[in-house]
Order: sequence, then structure tokens, then C-alpha cells
Amino acid sequence: MTKKNYDDIIDHNWLGSPKHPRMPLASRAKIFMPFAALRGFEELIEKKKEEVEKKYDKH
Repeated sequence: MTKKNYDDIIDHNWLGSPKHPRMPLASRAKIFMPFAALRGFEELIEKKKEEVEKKYDKH
């Protein structure tokens, strides 16, 4: 694609939507914060890893 495909919008000054005001930056940052979707999953994986390591350390 070349620039000419977007000539009608490339230098357009977008002012946003009058119906939907911009979200404050502090609120936007919360959207991207990490979270634990599966509570206890990391601990379960760590426990299983330790069990497997113990099993193979005995041999």
C-alpha cells in the first residue's frame, strides 16, 4: 500500500467522539495492569514442579 491510499485521512485532525469522552490516563493504565486470571495457578504449577523434581532427584 502506498501513502496515496490514505491521503484523505493521513493529515486529518481527529477530535474524538462527542458521545464518548476520553478516558483519564489513570483509568486507562488500569486496563493494561497484569492480573491473575486463574488464582492459585502459579502456586499449583510450582508445587507440581517441585514434586516432579523430587521424583527425578531420587533416581
